[in-house]
Amino acid sequence: MFLTDGYSGVSVDGLITKTGGSKRTIYSYFGGKEGLFAAIIEQLCAENVSPLTHMDLKQRPLQEALSTIAKIFLDVVLSPRTIALHRLIVAEALRAPEAARSFFDAAPATAYNCLAEYFIWAEEAELITPGNAHTRAKIFLDALTGDLQLRSLLGLGKRPSKSEREHLITETISIFINGLLPMER
Repeated sequence: MFLTDGYSGVSVDGLITKTGGSKRTIYSYFGGKEGLFAAIIEQLCAENVSPLTHMDLKQRPLQEALSTIAKIFLDVVLSPRTIALHRLIVAEALRAPEAARSFFDAAPATAYNCLAEYFIWAEEAELITPGNAHTRAKIFLDALTGDLQLRSLLGLGKRPSKSEREHLITETISIFINGLLPMER
């Protein structure tokens, strides 16, 4: 209901009418509508980012690892469900800050952490120059999604084709890798 009606458009009474249960249960488990909303957001995000959390990039060459995470990340970020969820969170963030925090921690922060773990391993293996793994993860993933995600959130145009996404991934990796590779001695 939250995805279709928004936070403001859903009442505890309406939820109970549609799904069953009782106010007592909702307030007992979640503390109220905002807590329930945050829990639902957290669950939806966990489902959305599951492919990212179940991949093992270690031992893979840098370009292959970046390509793998980029493809999965773009598929997740540009999916209709994620776009709807993102729109909802942005619209309701000031009224439901707990849900906004749940969204950020369960989705973007999880993706950043997955890639940062790889960068930490790659740095220890001396595959890349030393640096802040979390900052690098944010820069890489945000470079991938910035334009495409904003256009999708605003409803401007159709979802990019597979070849368009692959072109963006290739270009982003090429630019990014040149800044991470150790200099030849």
